[in-house]
Amino acid sequence: MTLDMLFSLYRAHRTPRKTLAVRKSDLRRIELWTRVLGGGKDPARISLREWEGFIDARGSGRIDARGRPVQEPQARRPVRPRMVEIDLKWLRAVCRWGASWRLDDGSWVLAENPVRGFPIPTERNPRRPVVTQARYEATRAVSDRVTMELRWRGRRERQRSYLSELLDIVNGTGRRITAVCSLRFGDVHLAEGRYGAIRWPADTDKMGWESTVPISPGVRAAIDRVLIERSGPAHVPLFPAPGDPARPMSRHLADKWLRKAEKLAGLEPLRGSLWHAYRRKWASERKHLPDVDVAAAGGWRDTVSLKRAYQRADPETLMRVVLGEG
Repeated sequence: MTLDMLFSLYRAHRTPRKTLAVRKSDLRRIELWTRVLGGGKDPARISLREWEGFIDARGSGRIDARGRPVQEPQARRPVRPRMVEIDLKWLRAVCRWGASWRLDDGSWVLAENPVRGFPIPTERNPRRPVVTQARYEATRAVSDRVTMELRWRGRRERQRSYLSELLDIVNGTGRRITAVCSLRFGDVHLAEGRYGAIRWPADTDKMGWESTVPISPGVRAAIDRVLIERSGPAHVPLFPAPGDPARPMSRHLADKWLRKAEKLAGLEPLRGSLWHAYRRKWASERKHLPDVDVAAAGGWRDTVSLKRAYQRADPETLMRVVLGEG
């Protein structure tokens, strides 16, 4: 068994069960670990020395996210422990899978998980910024000024981007930007509930979980604006790519638009977050509501990650706690 063989089996049997975004991450990490350890490496012989060497090299920026060496010291971009942690946990998960998967002859892919018990760095003070209502309003005030160039059917046309609607939907649902960008017309159910509902498909959810959640008046207004400008059958993206109306727009384009709007609004970039800070805003604004319902509405599979990584303390609530007020 070699690392190439292990990754090939994992790609064939495990990766297809993941969402598109996570499948792409798998391919990047396969490339990373193949460069770091070598495709001919026997996984059972991965050593603690190699494991800790990766922690040092990736953390210092001596290798990039695909395992390529960065020779020039001034070109190195050190990464925080969280990024190193994710890559290490991925390899550990692959090895754990290998120790539980049988080949056609009945033998295990790996006799045991060779990296079990190896140390993984954790972020002691993770950066988890939260967007304020004032920041959202300032960004929203200029979002219509961010434009895009449509390149459909041989024509080029510049018009207002989708940023305003993306902001309103993310701010009003707490969903990940990738899930919002991937919505289709068939996912919008305006006849359900008081203001309508959105079906969040499993194939665009990071955790592979499907749910239908009612929407607020603000989200309904954003969807109504979309429907005034364009419509289509159920399979057509709500936010089509500017270069191909059959494909949903990318998260990276949404990132670019948001950065441009923040610059237009005169806002300093948030360190360590972009769209995810809106997800924390949504979760933190609902701390007073039942955790189970907040998790279900925002797309969390459990309340543990919701409370640990998304809901943030705020000065007003802290003071009420100190004073013992309800």
